[in-house]
Formats: sequence, C-alpha cells, structure tokens
Amino acid sequence: MIVRKQIFGGLGIYFALRLFSYFFSPGTPLYSANPVNWIISAGILLTTVYFLLKKDQRGWLIIAAEMILGGAGNFLEVYGVSLRTLLLVFSITIFFSQSVKNKTYNLFLGNKIALYIFIAFYAIIGSSAIRGFFDSHNLKLIFADTVPYLFFLYYFPLKQLAASESFVKISSNLLFSAIIGNFIFTYFTLAGFSSGIFVLQDSYYHWFRDVASGKITDYGTGFFRIILNEQLLLVPLFLLMLHNIIARRQQNAADTAISKNNWIASPKLIMTGTLLVILATNLTRIYFVALAIGIIFLFSKTNWKRWLAYSAGAFIFFILAFSLTHLAATKGKSFGWEYLGLRLQSIAAPQTEESSLSRMLLLPKILEKIKLHPLLGNGLGDTVTVYSPIFKQNITTPHFDWGYLEIFAEMGIVGLVVWILFVGYLILKTKQKRGLLASFLALLIINMTSPALFHVMGIAWVVYLLSHYDS
Repeated sequence: MIVRKQIFGGLGIYFALRLFSYFFSPGTPLYSANPVNWIISAGILLTTVYFLLKKDQRGWLIIAAEMILGGAGNFLEVYGVSLRTLLLVFSITIFFSQSVKNKTYNLFLGNKIALYIFIAFYAIIGSSAIRGFFDSHNLKLIFADTVPYLFFLYYFPLKQLAASESFVKISSNLLFSAIIGNFIFTYFTLAGFSSGIFVLQDSYYHWFRDVASGKITDYGTGFFRIILNEQLLLVPLFLLMLHNIIARRQQNAADTAISKNNWIASPKLIMTGTLLVILATNLTRIYFVALAIGIIFLFSKTNWKRWLAYSAGAFIFFILAFSLTHLAATKGKSFGWEYLGLRLQSIAAPQTEESSLSRMLLLPKILEKIKLHPLLGNGLGDTVTVYSPIFKQNITTPHFDWGYLEIFAEMGIVGLVVWILFVGYLILKTKQKRGLLASFLALLIINMTSPALFHVMGIAWVVYLLSHYDS
C-alpha cells in the first residue's frame, strides 16, 4: 500500500539529510566534523534508544529510515563513529537483552541452520580480524571490513518486524522515496557538473565523494558518470519489481487506469523505470551482466508473452533514457552510444578500458596473496599493491575489485566455504520465489567484481531475503 504522505515525508527526510550533512559535515579527510552534526546525531540515537527500551516500534522505524534513506552515505556521526554503527550496537544490545529477559529463546533457536551459519561466520570473522591485527594491518581497514558483517544481526529483530503490517508498509514507502530521491539526486549532480555550476575538486565534489560515498567521472563531452554506493542494489531491486509486474494477473483497463482513487495503480512500473534511468548514468559493466542474466532467469512459460513485452519495453526505455541523458548533457552533440559500446566491449576485452585493465592487473597480485595463506587467509584489512595505468605509479589499495577473491584472500578457503554454505542455504530457501531469487543471483554476479555480498547494503538485502522466508 502506497501512502502519499509517507512518500513525500520520506523524500523530505532524504534531501534534508543530505543538505544538513553538506552544511554541517561529519569528519572527512579534508575537514573536521561539525559539532552540530554530533549533537543532532546523538539526539537521534537517544530518541531511538528511548523507543527501543519502551518496546515502541518507532525505534525500529528510525533505524529502517536511516538505512533506506541514508543509503551508503556517512551523513551523521558522533565523535567519528557513524550513527548507523551506533544504532546497530545499541539496538542489537537492547534487543538481545530484552529477549534474554523475556526468555524468548525460540526467536534464535527457531532456525537453527541460520543460527549455526551465523556462529560460523562470526568465528571466522573474529579469527580473520585477529589475524589482520597481528599481521599489522591498518586498524581502520580491519574495522571497516569487520563492521558490515555485524549487520547480519538485524536478521533476528527483522524476523519479528516482518510480521508487522505497518512496519512493512512504511518501509516499502520509504524505499519508494529513496528510489525517487536517488534519481533526483543523481541527475541534480549530473546537471550541476554538466552545466559547469559544479567543477571537479570543488566543495560539492569532495562532499559527494567523502560524505555521500559517490564517484564522479568526467567523460570530457559534458557527460559525467555518476555513481553512488547504494546503487549496488539497483539491479536486484529492478529484477524483483519486474518479476512482480510480469507475474501480476492480467487486469482490464478499468483496473489499471490511474485515477484519483487509484493514482499509483502501477507503482512498480514507476520504480522500475526510475531505476533504469539511474542506470543510464551509472554504467557499471557488471550491472549490465547481472541485469541481462537476471531478466533471462525471470522467463517462464506461463507468462512468456508478458516477459517478452516488459523485457523489450525495459530495453527500449533504457536506450531512450540513456540517449536523452547524453544528448542533454552534451548539449545535442552525442547520443553517447560510443561510450556504452566501449564499456560493454571492455567486458570481453578489458585492455580497452582503464578501470578494466586495472582490475586485470590486480588479479595476479591477489592470487599471489591467496597462495601465501590459502587455508585461513591473510586477515581482514588486507591490501594489495599494483601498478596503476591511471595514476602511472604503484598504489596500495584495500579494494581488490574481485569480490570472491577478496573473501578468499582475507578469510581463506575456510571463510569462502562458509560463504558458499550460506549462499547455498539462501538459494534453497528462496528457490520457489523467482523474483527474490533472481535479485539474489544478480547480487552474486555483481560480487564477481565488487564487494557486493559483504557491503553493508548487500548484507542488508541478504538479511531481508532471509528474514522474509523465516517470518
């Protein structure tokens, strides 16, 4: 159920959060944190703790809103610690304490397989973090690698919250707000740089990179590639919504007509279209691979006509969105097809594109690290040094650009086996639901060249999938 007040309220929070963090920034490599940011963040944290102690669902709604509307940005913090991490620590501590006090152990023992997998996860994560510490890895990198795994703990409260109709409805509306907000934010940024209002290395650029966790690439034609880390879920969300549209029973024109009484007859159509438009500025290669395989996976004999119609429609809509975006950004000089062709070509021929070539150069270095400690890995916070054709020098980076190989290098074959068992378990749990399974498979594909599975947003999506089938 879509509620307009919740949609507009979510959009208001989405942009207020970003405007606030721009003028009252958290700590970044260039600037110290503004104390006002700490005060507001502490206020939100205390309010959430109060509601959670009172067992008021509004506490969990604040956490959901921060995750959904905050995306992957680091907009709020308290003395250098992100509000998201603080909300996780306090909420899980309160939840587990209340569960023990009320002796609701069945919540944890109700799914013993998931519980055992989590125990195995934290055993290997703990040992990998200790190994990284004793190998003198950077403590900040160890912390950054460890914290995302703690978000698996939200599985237990989410099992309860999934049964709450009001929580599910509000969260769904917030997701709608986040998708629309991301579209506006992305194209606002593109328009600003394309028109020259913003320039690379200005204050907005640094805020976008260091606080909003984005990336801006100048193509030299007036078009700028805009990426935000929360767009990691762009394709999984699109596939889930596309499946729901395809599987929906045929309705007559009166049922699908958008009117005052039924103004959002096709909200998923709006969101899928919006996601495709965002993809037109993102242009991440592995997203296209995941999208293509995911759409093929959605094929079924019962709905093949609808599958063909909506898949073809999505393809045509994307090409139109991509072309019009480039046409506007380049002031009518180019449809941008040459760049789309280059990025797709670089999948098969990585030497044709710099970032693809960098990833290929990383590969032998990562394999060397795996050979050093194949069983238990090199520990969390590991880095790799390689020559960069972009910067024309050797660089040391914690970003391996190979998701599964990063798991192997840091946690060894033991950690990789735990991940494989978990992935296999989730596939078995979701195999009867083609839409959610397709979205999960897309995430698995994206993890080939990105840290999708062990990114906060990826883990949040996996937790949602798991709790959805255990609720």
